[in-house]
Amino acid sequence: MENDELLLGGCQLPPERLRNIVESAHLNFLIGAGTSSAYFDALGNIEDALTELADAPGSEDSKLLVRASIQAYFFENVLIPNIKILEKDPSAEDVLQSYAQFVRTLNRILLRRRSTLLPKQANIFTTNVDMLFEVSMEALSVEYTDGFSGKIRPRLDLGDFGTLRFRVGSRYDHRFEIPVFNLIKIHGSAAWAQDEQLNGKTEIYFDHGLTLVKAVDYLRQSAKQHLLEVIDEETSEGNGPLILPINKLLKNADDRINFFESDQRSSSTVDLNAVRSFTTKYNQLGIVNPDKRKFATTVLNQTYYELIRRFSNELEKENSVLFVHGFSFRDEHLRELVLRAARTNPTLQVIVFCYTRSDLRGYRDLLPESELKNGNVQFIIPDKIDEGFERRISLDVLERNYFAPIIQDQNRESNQPVELGIQASNIEVNDD
Repeated sequence: MENDELLLGGCQLPPERLRNIVESAHLNFLIGAGTSSAYFDALGNIEDALTELADAPGSEDSKLLVRASIQAYFFENVLIPNIKILEKDPSAEDVLQSYAQFVRTLNRILLRRRSTLLPKQANIFTTNVDMLFEVSMEALSVEYTDGFSGKIRPRLDLGDFGTLRFRVGSRYDHRFEIPVFNLIKIHGSAAWAQDEQLNGKTEIYFDHGLTLVKAVDYLRQSAKQHLLEVIDEETSEGNGPLILPINKLLKNADDRINFFESDQRSSSTVDLNAVRSFTTKYNQLGIVNPDKRKFATTVLNQTYYELIRRFSNELEKENSVLFVHGFSFRDEHLRELVLRAARTNPTLQVIVFCYTRSDLRGYRDLLPESELKNGNVQFIIPDKIDEGFERRISLDVLERNYFAPIIQDQNRESNQPVELGIQASNIEVNDD
């Protein structure tokens, strides 16, 4: 196993080397579902199932019922937990603590950056639709932009990304740049809601209290008795439980929608109006559905491609680095963008943190050496298995073992600005 890993190119990342990268590169992060897996369940093959359903033969009513049932499962496991995150429920305390510690460390790294040629900014690209970053950043009072402008009814306006921010001293008018995070949610967010205007134009606004999520959940509960069980309890994979075969789900839907009484009159056990009400409200969510076709509306289509273009542009900059955590690269579009950037921009560094040592082979299969002529993609693996326990690079480990050490032994320069006060309202962050 060890020889296999060495041949595949797994390596370690010393603090000094990481410090040099951070000091000299434009900082980008790509965060995937694995980063938040401590709180959200893995969802298996939902994307493949919804894609297969779109092309499968069957009645429109049956396909509606199957699609709604799969979407309800996705909604229950991915969208609903954000209500507890927003309310800082005790069940979300640990994961919020992890995100807060990670963000706080990055904020300090940016603040102490010595380079005057690079902005004190970091781009956090994420395919996750959860609100963990927003809530932790708000609790820490760090500066971040998420593409929304306005206070009363924030509207999505992507022009705000990349804005530099400065503060001026009260006595001597000394101006210094403060760190800013650009939070770029490629697949949308639980707090994004689509709103059709009177002129027929659809806009995306920020739903502070997740009122749309709560409204969708009310309709999901109303339709729940009519929906299908979609999970195969007997099979699962590393990414979660598997959806039942689509042909079987369509057969179950046919049986549920139509059956024959003894007098041969056709009847139904399904209230399709309740199911349609749920799906109609669900489609107002500002999220890219877990479907390889991705889009429900034109506005999400346009927004997605604008965010993808921004991701591509950042990777094309000279001396950029992309740190990858929790992202599997099974998203074909994003994978091809990273591969293309690695080929065409030899100054780009892509550093992929493998959650486990066994994940390395999967990454190498999706990002093959034959397509990486510049050798600028590296895979960081956990330490060796110790006393029967396989070490993992969780978000806590990523912060504690990799990023925190690069600032722990730096002496504060006398002319460096005082670090911003960071206080969490309900989150305590250790100062180890």
